[in-house]
Amino acid sequence: MSDSKIRDIAPTGIRFPEWLKAALKKAATDECRSFNGEVIKRLERSLREDGFIKA
Repeated sequence: MSDSKIRDIAPTGIRFPEWLKAALKKAATDECRSFNGEVIKRLERSLREDGFIKA
């Protein structure tokens, strides 16, 4: 997704338990992604596996 399209997406405030936020931050760092990118990657994968998103 291009930077201009990313800027058009309204922010969504999500409160994460501290343990989950810490795990996501570590995963993001290990995968060289931003925190936001890591959350999106994992949500997309989960929704695809559950059949809510078609490949």
